[in-house]
Amino acid sequence: MKLSRGQWIILIILVASLIGASGFLPFLFATILAFIPAYYYLRSIRNAEEEDVEPWETLWTSFAWGGITGIFLAGILNTIFTVSIIGILYGTSSEADLEVLAVFVGAVIVAPFVEEFIKPIVMLRNQAVKKEIDEVEDGIVYGAACGLGFGATENVFYGLTAGATAGGIGGVFLIVVLRTFSSILLHLVATSYTGYGIAKYQVEGESFGVVIKYYLLAVLIHAAWNAAAVSSLVYDNDVGAVLLLAFSILLAISGLELAKRRIRELDVAGSNIYGNSIRAGSDDRWSTSSIEQKSSWEQKKLRSSSVDSGQFNSSNSGQTADALYQSSTKTPQELADSTTEWAVNYDWRSAIGFVIFLFFILSDIIF
Repeated sequence: MKLSRGQWIILIILVASLIGASGFLPFLFATILAFIPAYYYLRSIRNAEEEDVEPWETLWTSFAWGGITGIFLAGILNTIFTVSIIGILYGTSSEADLEVLAVFVGAVIVAPFVEEFIKPIVMLRNQAVKKEIDEVEDGIVYGAACGLGFGATENVFYGLTAGATAGGIGGVFLIVVLRTFSSILLHLVATSYTGYGIAKYQVEGESFGVVIKYYLLAVLIHAAWNAAAVSSLVYDNDVGAVLLLAFSILLAISGLELAKRRIRELDVAGSNIYGNSIRAGSDDRWSTSSIEQKSSWEQKKLRSSSVDSGQFNSSNSGQTADALYQSSTKTPQELADSTTEWAVNYDWRSAIGFVIFLFFILSDIIF
């Protein structure tokens, strides 16, 4: 991974400002606490793929974009847009109301739109990263890497705020660790959705509208999370805040597992359909002279036409096609068995956590 000159400048500015505000030892402590778990999260996401595992170099490029350039640009744009909106509303509300409104506008409206826009830009701009996104699941992996870099640096900032450092090393430890099991996973999950949309656009040739659709979904997830966090603070509901934190952590961890599961599903589906020797992104790509050097989208169309015309030469292609496309009438016992299997495999923890998460959002706002 090579940082650009601009990234080195931004990194020096960030490090100098944090050390100047809190001192070297708190900065070092918070950085270690924030970035070591982020590395293990990234490794876990990366290893969810069994075929064509993403190279560390491009993953670190994406991570660095989120953790250096992304956090810097987001900080500037968040401030500009929040101040602009509050400036427009100035004079229509009391000063106390404006303070509360500024928190809501900044966290619930501005930050989700700005941050979810900036974090995955590297997937569209950096040629090395774009080249590696040759499977749909790659978008989830690289989106997660961007989000993890952003979240890790953000955790350092929050761990070194005046409120955290007032409690000494213990205060820094508490803030960073709590965010390590909650907020950083929010960034991972939300940006992985946008990354998924980018991959569908680049790999499958869908219109750019698919990127916008998944970007807006990421914004919605981010905004809902921030709304819950802000409402628990504004309305001073201590019990609700504690329960909300617990279920937020549950939801965040479930989101991580859901992302890994989706990567595995797409990875296995690609292996079963195309075979490892010709699967998009593998080293041994379409070695026959008639179809060499094709783009990922062209390869996808060639594979589809080969399967349809019966010219696909993989030894298990016929079985795979039958398994994928044939339909059969199930007996009542088979339906019961499939229903039981679905119930066992369904991510009930995530579903229950999400429902209770929404409940506490509403309860904090209403009560």
